Amino acid sequence: MSEHLLEMAKALVRVTDGEIEVLTDPKISRCPLRQDLYGPDIESRKTVEAALKRHMKELGMYGPGRVLELHEKPVSFGASEIVADALSDGLVDAAVVVCEGAGTVIATSPDVLQAIGAHMTGLVKTEPIEEIQEGLEKRGCILLDRRCCIDQVRGFETAAASGFERIAVTISGTRAFEADVLRETGRILGKRPIILAVHTTGITEAQARALAESCDMVWACASKAVREVVGAQSRLQIGVSIPVFALTDEGKRIMLNRAQHFGGGLAIHRASLPLAPEEKQPTPLI
Repeated sequence: MSEHLLEMAKALVRVTDGEIEVLTDPKISRCPLRQDLYGPDIESRKTVEAALKRHMKELGMYGPGRVLELHEKPVSFGASEIVADALSDGLVDAAVVVCEGAGTVIATSPDVLQAIGAHMTGLVKTEPIEEIQEGLEKRGCILLDRRCCIDQVRGFETAAASGFERIAVTISGTRAFEADVLRETGRILGKRPIILAVHTTGITEAQARALAESCDMVWACASKAVREVVGAQSRLQIGVSIPVFALTDEGKRIMLNRAQHFGGGLAIHRASLPLAPEEKQPTPLI
């Protein structure tokens, strides 16, 4: 038996042995990205459950049949898409990410990283799924432990001790304090982590300031604070509905690397940031 807690559209969801229970109503009523990916115009417990069922059917998420290699990139500038391209081009050696059934994972394969992160959303807590853990290890991943511990700082330390130099680390905006800890740990170890903050909906202004001070890239999600605080300090923005902000040269480099790989059209021009027209944003921003 395994139990997993996650957030989707800021609804709390529990998955127990493949059974989905949406515990709270979504706090986000409309998300342009989710509408594009999954179809719903207005979010509800039913739309959250339907999206998660789709993930489980198509990718085997939260179960023993989990897809662990994926080449397609469903999100134009998602964190896994950006880091996967950076891995492919040697801008990053390893990525410290989180996977259900495994916890903190160090991945070096772009396709494995993409499988882990393409549809991962707000994982709060997870329990072991042996098949996922063994499958990741067979594909060259390093697991922090077998208990599904989620600890991105320890993950970075483990990656550094394993000999990796250019290490990307994803953190949740709700754990913004980890950004400064990672930056200080990098100084001690002599290896600068590339820090990417995701799952930022609902964070405070103080948390947004912490991310702006220490992160290389931050995803705005449906966060008002990220748009106002991080956006104003960013050097580059990609995306309008769900802006992605680069705050450092390293962040700009891997963001533009993804733009180089992107097959669709892009418009690049000068602007005062953030560029976030109200009518294109998720509602409400929290």
